[in-house]
Amino acid sequence: MIIKKSESFQIVDKNFLRSHIGDDAGIIAIGNKYLVLSSDMLIEKHHFPKEMTFYQKGFKSVTVNLSDIAGMGAYPLGTLISLALPKNICRNEFDELINGILEACSFYNSPLIGGDTNEGDELIISGTGIGISDDENVLMQYGFKNKDLIAISGEIGLSAIGFEILNQGLEKTKKRLIDESVSSEFIDKSVSKILSPIAKVNEGLLLKESNIVTSATDITDGLSAELHQMYNSSNKHSKKSKNLGFLIYKDKIPSIDIIEKIAILLNKDYQDLIFNFGEDFELLFTINSSKFNEFKDYFKAEEYYIIGEVNKSNKIQLSLSNGKIEDIKLKGYEHFK
Repeated sequence: MIIKKSESFQIVDKNFLRSHIGDDAGIIAIGNKYLVLSSDMLIEKHHFPKEMTFYQKGFKSVTVNLSDIAGMGAYPLGTLISLALPKNICRNEFDELINGILEACSFYNSPLIGGDTNEGDELIISGTGIGISDDENVLMQYGFKNKDLIAISGEIGLSAIGFEILNQGLEKTKKRLIDESVSSEFIDKSVSKILSPIAKVNEGLLLKESNIVTSATDITDGLSAELHQMYNSSNKHSKKSKNLGFLIYKDKIPSIDIIEKIAILLNKDYQDLIFNFGEDFELLFTINSSKFNEFKDYFKAEEYYIIGEVNKSNKIQLSLSNGKIEDIKLKGYEHFK
């Protein structure tokens, strides 16, 4: 049988495809559109806190893949999920897992279109998110310029706090924090952030459509890792950006005072909670500063925080409350070890 190549489904530029391996998701140019593909594997002992329900595990397996799609500003088309199931999983747990997957697909308007099931020693969920962009203005990890503003789509560090609260015992730790005047609402929000994360798909679409955002990525491996990834990506793709760097202002990080307080109470470093844990599933992006007023009008219905700026330091740094500036070092994400 001879298969003819369809004119409407050919890769128009193989160099374009190769150059974008390593971003939030892979990109394939098809005609005048761009297919955006992301894959993530979740392993029981590394990615799921023991307090997670099977429903939450299923929902998260879709979220992690579509968060990458959101980071590219693409519209979700569909989701593939493959499962490795342990022998001791019961029918109710399996039904709950599938229900979580299906409801997540419905929530993100990304239908479940396939996958596979097999036996494994522990629960493993391997997903693939498929998205599409109708023009070449796909959000990449590079493209930012000097004086661009650095922003995030929501609070960061809460998932790390939520994990630590669960790790140290939910009830006793919650009581101890409340006794130290930490609000129950903030505690519950942090626990929900780690157990029921949400991908910022609609926000990603808005960022792309604004034509004001110069680069973007999703925060899954920690703010430090994402900043370093954007820095390296920019250096790789643009000779003009060799001397560009990032300056994050500590005092502009949302809820920084309460995060510092909780870090002390939990015997943790606040910078580890904010920069090195991951699992926030917020978007990190840069904004053309000359068009910021236009951005504010366009994005006024959505949550976002300006936390820093692009400069010519060729470094990734944090400005402290006392004016001292220190480097933000890259620290690998250790999952739930």
